[in-house]
Amino acid sequence: MRAVLVVLVGVLPASPTKNRLLNALGHRIDPSARIHPVLLWRIGLMEFAPGVTLWSLSRFRGLRRMTLGRDVLIMRFNHIYAEPITADMLVADSDAVGVLSIADKSMLNLNHTIDCTGGFFMGTWSGMGGREVFVSTHEFDPAVGRVTVAPSWLGSNSMVAARTSLSTGAVVPDRCALGMGGVMMPGADTQETLYGGVPARPVRDIADWTVMQ
Repeated sequence: MRAVLVVLVGVLPASPTKNRLLNALGHRIDPSARIHPVLLWRIGLMEFAPGVTLWSLSRFRGLRRMTLGRDVLIMRFNHIYAEPITADMLVADSDAVGVLSIADKSMLNLNHTIDCTGGFFMGTWSGMGGREVFVSTHEFDPAVGRVTVAPSWLGSNSMVAARTSLSTGAVVPDRCALGMGGVMMPGADTQETLYGGVPARPVRDIADWTVMQ
């Protein structure tokens, strides 16, 4: 019944009353948050800091926890979800399972698909630009013959361009950019770098970019 009530409240227009209703249903929504009509299906806990804004028509499904920091912006048509964990999956970090965590001043643009089965984390002042970014946090690994589950990360002061992908367990380091169409695999650790290609590799140092100053 609680899940159905959250769905019904989720499609209401943004208002302080909507925030109070979500809080009455067990969530922690700051009064200043603006939650336009979205689909909220089976979200364990939502924690929204002051200034959070969700534009309309995104879908959020199956998340164990959804934590959005101060002034986070999520635009339209995003699909953010987590799949159930089964006993045969190989889980790297059980604490991260089903978690979406976006730190202060970060944003998602339009029409992205973010799998949070293993957990997805964004640092402060990070951004997912353009359209059609895909984040994976669970996949079949033929090397072990099982589905592996691991968190993926977009570091602080970093951004990914349109139609990029983060594979399961991938990290975009702090103060980095992933160029359009790039596929980030696990193992990147060089900061202040533009990555690009399939798989993504360092292209050039970007310490001289204005946004890095």
